[in-house]
Amino acid sequence: MPTHPIDSRLSPSNRSVERALLILRAFRPGVGRLGNMELAERTGLARSTVSRLTQTLVESGFLDYDVASGSYRLGAPVLSLAHALRLDSDVLNFALPVMRETAEDHRINVGLAVADQADMVYLESVRRNRRELFRHVASGSRVPVELTSLGRAYLSTLSAGRRSVLEPVLRERHPDDWRKVSAGIEQSLAEIRSDGFCSVSWQAGITSIAAPLSLGHLPPYVFNISYASDDFGRREARSSLAPLLLGLVQRVREAFALDAI
Repeated sequence: MPTHPIDSRLSPSNRSVERALLILRAFRPGVGRLGNMELAERTGLARSTVSRLTQTLVESGFLDYDVASGSYRLGAPVLSLAHALRLDSDVLNFALPVMRETAEDHRINVGLAVADQADMVYLESVRRNRRELFRHVASGSRVPVELTSLGRAYLSTLSAGRRSVLEPVLRERHPDDWRKVSAGIEQSLAEIRSDGFCSVSWQAGITSIAAPLSLGHLPPYVFNISYASDDFGRREARSSLAPLLLGLVQRVREAFALDAI
């Protein structure tokens, strides 16, 4: 199903653009080749609509078609757009050296992400695990908003009204355990209100703490520090890692405040 309904108030041409973007969004790290049937399932669009749009996207170069497998993959212009985004991100360009310094000095993993609908997308992740065990997280990797510290920190930047708009999409992912997931979100929001960050262990053996950065004129950014749960106890993480995370956020916030003067 699509991650959000297509607005019926849009003009036919705008609906076509919206549907084409749904098709492009269906591709992600680990899902590099998709056929028309798979695209229809992932987007909720009719196969006839998918077939028409994929043909247009191939003609424009945004998709490549593999005859042997009958599947599509993203074309080179998408990579060019992603590279342009990274090069033009003032927040990433300022934060990356600080992230590397923090990761190297303390042998931890430091990430920066932004939201795309119901997912968080990594702009960068610097991996420096104490045990030299690397869980590779590439730029562009996506994680769910509702289950991760990154996503919950992002939710803390939204008004109650905007969270309520997103909730049906999140609820649809968890038909059997939404009450538990919702309780976890509320707990994380309370942590951020009291401490400025939240802590979540959504993958076995890994804990992540995250804090949001709101700069007013830009969409919310979220920084996180992740670590093997056995390497840091809860108290140690709170006393040593949380100040690093909050200090990183503050350094970026102050840098952009100075630029605005």
